[in-house]
Amino acid sequence: MLRTRLAGCAFSTVYASDLSRALESAETIVEDRATFIETDSDLREFSYGNWEGLTLKEVESRFSKVFALSIGSGNTRFAAPGGEDSGQVLDRVRRFCARTVKRHDEAEDLLIVAHGGTLRALLVCLLDLTTDHFWRFRVDCGSLSVVNNHPNGRVLETWNDTSHLSQQSEEPMAG
Repeated sequence: MLRTRLAGCAFSTVYASDLSRALESAETIVEDRATFIETDSDLREFSYGNWEGLTLKEVESRFSKVFALSIGSGNTRFAAPGGEDSGQVLDRVRRFCARTVKRHDEAEDLLIVAHGGTLRALLVCLLDLTTDHFWRFRVDCGSLSVVNNHPNGRVLETWNDTSHLSQQSEEPMAG
């Protein structure tokens, strides 16, 4: 799995959302290493407000009119009742990026374990994309994405790679 795939990578710092599912994933990835995981609430998933804990079918059934304006519509200003819109998530992730850029040299390898919405926002921030690009990226659970620093800017090297989830014998990624 991902832990095996990243076994050859030396991360100077590991960041994770402070929500349990991301933190547990980070702990699993670095389990056999003497690596400290720094949690950050700015890496949390969207707040879905009144929709928290409901399945997509339940939301669609209970809030059909509001639901039609949201999921898949590309409306970056939409927020579930009492929740966040993508602009608010981007603001949180931009704060995280600003702090992280100040703390680390561009040559350092960082591991960031977060959630789909947060990872979309991170890509938008790192590649200096507009907010309109937010919903144009699919993010699967357990996927690997790599953004590298280059002299002329950051480059998306790998996105949403889940090949490690289907392989029986995995080759560790070179670090």
